[in-house]
Amino acid sequence: MNDTNNLDEKIRKALSQDDAKMLGDPHDGLRLDQLVLSAFKQGNRFINGIAMVFTFVFLGLAIYAVVRFFGTEDTKELLTWGFAFSMCVLAVSMLKMWFWMEMQRVLVTREVKRVELLTARLLQELASK
Repeated sequence: MNDTNNLDEKIRKALSQDDAKMLGDPHDGLRLDQLVLSAFKQGNRFINGIAMVFTFVFLGLAIYAVVRFFGTEDTKELLTWGFAFSMCVLAVSMLKMWFWMEMQRVLVTREVKRVELLTARLLQELASK
C-alpha cells in the first residue's frame, strides 16, 4: 500500500502544474453519493433509472411477502410467501450487483480517460523535442 502511495507521489511530481490541475486529485469523486449520481449522468441513465425503480419495487414486494409470511398459518401459504420473499430478495440482489458494476464501469472509464490524457501529453512532449 505504501509503495502505491509512493508511486502516486512520484507521478504527481513528474507532471507539470497544468497537467496536475487538469487531472485533479486522484481521490476526488470517489464518494459513494458521487458514484451513484455519476451512473445517472452517463448514456444509460434511463436504464439505470428503471433498474433503481425496480429495485425499490422488489424491495417493497419482499417486505410485503415477509409480512404475509409471518401472518399466515397455512403451510401452503407459508411456502408460497417464503418463495415470493426469496425471489424478491434475489431480484434486489441481482439489480444491486448490476448497479454496482455500472458504478465501477464509470470509475474505470474515468481512469482510462486520465491515462489517455497523460499519454497524449507525453506524446506531445516527445514530438516537441
